[in-house]
Amino acid sequence: MIIKSFIAEKNISVLNDYFAVMFYGENIGLKDDLKNQIKNYYKKVECVSIYQNDILKDQNILYEQVFNKSLFSNKKILFINDVNEKLKKQIIDIAQKINNDIKIFLFAENFDKKSVLRAFFEKEGNLAIIPCYQDNEKSLSVYTRNHLSNYSGLTQELINKLIKNSGVDRKVLSQEIQKIKNLATNNEIKESKILNLINNEYKIDFDNLRDSCLEANKSELNKNLGNISIRNDKIFLYLSSLTNRVQKLHQINILALGNKNIDLALEEIKPKIFWKDKPVLKKQLKVWNLSKLEIAKKKVFDTELLIKTKLTNLSDILIKKTFS
Repeated sequence: MIIKSFIAEKNISVLNDYFAVMFYGENIGLKDDLKNQIKNYYKKVECVSIYQNDILKDQNILYEQVFNKSLFSNKKILFINDVNEKLKKQIIDIAQKINNDIKIFLFAENFDKKSVLRAFFEKEGNLAIIPCYQDNEKSLSVYTRNHLSNYSGLTQELINKLIKNSGVDRKVLSQEIQKIKNLATNNEIKESKILNLINNEYKIDFDNLRDSCLEANKSELNKNLGNISIRNDKIFLYLSSLTNRVQKLHQINILALGNKNIDLALEEIKPKIFWKDKPVLKKQLKVWNLSKLEIAKKKVFDTELLIKTKLTNLSDILIKKTFS
């Protein structure tokens, strides 16, 4: 059964009808939000979290967690993280042996249409699958208003600035929203304070690093890697900036294939590209074709996943390694 993510966000209890639910896609922020909602909904139930690598090392772990009775409550929820096709045999086997005392929630990478796991969860009536696609400015505007609905002083102009500063990344935006809540006095938002909070001092140095990498300019890249100071509190902004640029190059490549003209593709792409950015993008387009960009997208996604789930304390090293 396929369920739209906004339906689950609006009412997480809809997932209660299914033995196992799979969340997949690039929107890690959305998956984190849904995971937190599940934890809150089942807050009186024992919660266990395991990772695919642990299961691959010892397959008994999964079966023990699913079929052994909880010591603390009659029910249990199980989170299985970092899932991909390597685990399909075990998951399909487990899903065919329903245990009413447990709910299983799986969080996966991106699945293509040929995925066996994806197809299995889409067709089985007692299972559900939720695609977690990237947000756009409209969906993040609604997200911001919902999370700050009890606060006065929120304007659309401020929302737009928050979204732009986040790099259209829900994970980054949610962190900014939490900062606003911490700053707000008597549930009142003062825009001047917020704008000071979300300044972009990180951006110039990082954009230079990003662009020298994507232009394959090794001397500038090494210089920028040596000079830049990677701030842990800005890690997700860095990742968002890199992801957005790779996606932009991917979109322009597709347009250029259709009209055989890079200049025309740069003019046609939406939203419009600032004129100062066009020469930089043209240099990068000479280096990156569609197949290379697919590899780059996967590398950035894997780095983000690793930082968010396992190696937060090494985020600065992982960011720099992504460029090398």
